[in-house]
Amino acid sequence: MYPGGLTVENSAGAHIPFNSRKIHRSLTTLTNDPTVVHRVESLIVAQLAGFDVVATGTIEATIVETLEQLGYGNMAQNYRRRQHA
Repeated sequence: MYPGGLTVENSAGAHIPFNSRKIHRSLTTLTNDPTVVHRVESLIVAQLAGFDVVATGTIEATIVETLEQLGYGNMAQNYRRRQHA
């Protein structure tokens, strides 16, 4: 399920291995519903699987867009607030 070999480019330009647990942790801070977390996480990871290298900003945008497309607008707003706090 998790894309092997995916590399994340952070804001400093460093390349680090993709860690899906970070997405999982972010989603669990937004809801206690494991079904929602699994559904959203699976869709995000599937979208990222098309990349070899992905910027953290792209990951964040993918999370927000996926939440909004699935009808979790409030979760998307809360995620944005937490990322910019």
